Amino acid sequence: MSKLKAAAATWAVIVVAAALIAVLGLRVETDEARAQTERFGPKEAEVTREDDYKVVHLTSSKFEWQFRDDQAPVEVWGYNEQIPGPTLRFKEGEKVRIYYRNDLDEASTVHWHGLIVPNSMDGVGLLTQPAVMPGETFVYECEVPTTPGTFMYHAHMNDMEQVSMGLSGAFIVDPRDGGDGRFDQDHIMLLNNIQGHYLINGKEFPNIDPWLVRKGDVLRVRMINISPIEIHPMHFHGHFTKEIARDGTDLESSDDGRVENTVLLAPGQTIDIEVKMNAPGKGAWIFHCHVLSHVMGPDGKSLNIAEANGGMLIPVVYEDSLNFDEIAGALEDAVNSIQPQNGVLPAAPAATHTATH
Repeated sequence: MSKLKAAAATWAVIVVAAALIAVLGLRVETDEARAQTERFGPKEAEVTREDDYKVVHLTSSKFEWQFRDDQAPVEVWGYNEQIPGPTLRFKEGEKVRIYYRNDLDEASTVHWHGLIVPNSMDGVGLLTQPAVMPGETFVYECEVPTTPGTFMYHAHMNDMEQVSMGLSGAFIVDPRDGGDGRFDQDHIMLLNNIQGHYLINGKEFPNIDPWLVRKGDVLRVRMINISPIEIHPMHFHGHFTKEIARDGTDLESSDDGRVENTVLLAPGQTIDIEVKMNAPGKGAWIFHCHVLSHVMGPDGKSLNIAEANGGMLIPVVYEDSLNFDEIAGALEDAVNSIQPQNGVLPAAPAATHTATH
């Protein structure tokens, strides 16, 4: 643990990790009721109330975003100045009001992908609603459908450019009763390609937060593919996964839920998996896209995966591993290997605003 504390000075992710370990350390080591499910993923939206509505404010705009430490910030288009946009999380049946303000320099709308809402709220500009022009605000209202699951939202005008530049986020519908509480951790994994950068929750390895788990933990992973044209076969070393939902449809009581260790997601698809942390031996395992150019980059040749362009890769670390300090040191070394020389970042390439293969 001492090495983790030392690394915290240079690696913000380790600070998160150390905090998680402190929480995990409070768990009861018996078969008593498990602790409340811990949630991980993009920052959730701030929710207020108006009358009997839950209210969220979304603003689309252009801003600078850094995908990893050795890259200069580049222009992205996003919601509430974060990539991905804030996670929207509501319970089925709740009444929701979303104020969408457009601060781009072109028209846009917001589509609630996979959610069955009134036609006038579906968010297709010039077909189901007027285009939201620069500086204008449009109010979306609906009752959250009674279909708990994993969905998304994204721009639906000039889609190829606006979505490719980052205008998307997760939309989670929780059961009315809060669920059965059988998961120790609930992770959102939003997959995207922005200007040739292959991202999990807006970052590239080694700047992607590691997952810290204990033997026997049960995880729910909500995978969302909003990449413009790419498929992502997500492979989990050392573990089998079980599909429990696809496109917001529950599969737990059907024969369609696959048991596998590589889960294929098409653009626009969401798949939820359940995975028990029971790998042989405690240590570090990786969860990554198996289109190798999405991990190493199209010309990645370095034996150091961090320097080769880490892309879509998450380290999953058993925090009760005997070699935990060594694992923490290796992750720290990966981050150190991409620090800019003399604090100088390379110049950002000119944005093309197009999706790349």
